[in-house]
Amino acid sequence: MDYYCSTKFTDMAVHVGSRLLYNCCKAYPERVNLDWLEDNPGKLFHTDTMLEDRKLMLDNKSCVSCHHGCYKYEEQGLPSTRHDQENMIINNVQSPLQNLQISLSTDCNLTCVYCSPEWSTRWQKDIDKNGSYNLEGVDIRNDNWHKLWAKVKQKSRSTESRFFKLLLKEIGLAKKLKRIEVLGGEPLLNNQLDELISKGEDKRLDIISGLGVSKSRLLTYLKKHEGKNISFKISGETTGENFEFIRYGSKWTDFCEKVKMISEHGFDIEFISTISNLTILDFPNFYNKFKNDYKININFLTGRPFLLPHVLDSKSKEIFKTWIGQQNDTSILEPLRNITDKDIQEVDKKNLFDYLTQFSDRRKLSLDFLPKNFQTWCGLIT
Repeated sequence: MDYYCSTKFTDMAVHVGSRLLYNCCKAYPERVNLDWLEDNPGKLFHTDTMLEDRKLMLDNKSCVSCHHGCYKYEEQGLPSTRHDQENMIINNVQSPLQNLQISLSTDCNLTCVYCSPEWSTRWQKDIDKNGSYNLEGVDIRNDNWHKLWAKVKQKSRSTESRFFKLLLKEIGLAKKLKRIEVLGGEPLLNNQLDELISKGEDKRLDIISGLGVSKSRLLTYLKKHEGKNISFKISGETTGENFEFIRYGSKWTDFCEKVKMISEHGFDIEFISTISNLTILDFPNFYNKFKNDYKININFLTGRPFLLPHVLDSKSKEIFKTWIGQQNDTSILEPLRNITDKDIQEVDKKNLFDYLTQFSDRRKLSLDFLPKNFQTWCGLIT
């Protein structure tokens, strides 16, 4: 079945602030009608759009929402999340929700290179101050909704949120729900997290975090929830100066200390490593540092063509391929073996130069830590 994906029948992502539903997390979203949800409790995972999409998949037909996050990349010969799934055909369009992702808000202290205003208030503040990014065919800007949301203080939009209360009710009604993943922004900054943890105590709860919080706040959470069925999925894929550039606003030594704190308090840790052309340059160092102690999950970047792994100089590609060939853990690294093989479009190379220049100039950052062959190839040095 060329268009089928089991995730569409088991998973849902929710963006609380904007009332958006993603089925699954890569799909194009739909906005929740709160009046409808109040009149149809337990139906959040079975909107008319979701039911129609599942019917199309079972007929092996393309659905528009999946073109947004998977099909269009596959058509270009690029990897997609859909192909990472171990698909078991589910025939019931009314299948129960099993896995739920919740973005509590966009509140975040970091400006990660491959993030966006949609997911980070720090990104929103950057664009408010310095303007949109000027790239060919790529629009990185704030929309009116994010401008408004950023001005509303968390206290006034948190536990009194009508949608959040309805969402907690939906969690209680989802009897087959096994796992809740909480993301942001940075979920550890959000005051709703405790209430969500309390509501989902009989489920496995994963906190997806870039650890962009103070050590004291993190320690408070660790002590408060020690012994609960909570694990941490931590975003990270590079080390040292590379890390501090990719995840701007976070320090590498602090990051390592926070990982150690979480582990010492008995919480399980996995890493989510987002693979792009920039992270490939240092991912081997990150992998070698953590592979023996923690599971590392690969996440393929989407949405920014100029940051895709193949937009890279030939020497860097060869170094990465050689390293992949020397590793034994093929279950994790095998999908990366041919990830740089696609031909480079000139517009992507130009946008990469423009983006790196604008991103670093706004923060007065040096790019000297990047390999000289990469800098020369994309025009950063001559």
